[in-house]
Amino acid sequence: MATLPPGVVTLGDHEAHARTVLDANAWAYFAGGAADEGTVHENRYAWNNIRLHPRILRPVAGGHTRVRLLGRTLAHPILLAPVAYQRMAHPDGELATAVAASAQEAGLVLSTQASMPLEAVADAIRDDPERGPLWFQLYLQHDRGFNLELVRRAEAAGYEALVLTVDAPCNGARDRERRAGFRLPPGISAVNLASLP
Repeated sequence: MATLPPGVVTLGDHEAHARTVLDANAWAYFAGGAADEGTVHENRYAWNNIRLHPRILRPVAGGHTRVRLLGRTLAHPILLAPVAYQRMAHPDGELATAVAASAQEAGLVLSTQASMPLEAVADAIRDDPERGPLWFQLYLQHDRGFNLELVRRAEAAGYEALVLTVDAPCNGARDRERRAGFRLPPGISAVNLASLP
């Protein structure tokens, strides 16, 4: 198992380190956004402007980060957002992400365009009593029968909720990917969509 170099502590440090280990193709995909990436910049700006307001000299006994969500008590309100084609970053792809999320009691939302079968990802963590929620992101496809089959597969595998994504009926222009000449590497695909007519 690879270890992180000294000094990789913050999210920004992890991002800078990822830039050194991913090839230009994968970096363009994972770091990019649509068109001129205005939303990427706005999201970063909004995140950087969240302010915590400390309340000093207050009793903190019994403090916790637990939250109740969809009938479940979570250790903390953290769920990993869906990210497709994670095998471009590591051969274990979404499987490793699921195990890491489970170890941290964080939830996982698996992408419809995962590069590993949704059943394999669920099998790896479904029986861990300490894991966070296991949800499946559903990008609606043009074939209603296929959508129903995909939902049934997710349900049978143990996914507890669907995260419906409707904002991408077609791929947007992703300029960073176009500049990099982005192509999925051989052997990496949206495996859960393989039987889509």
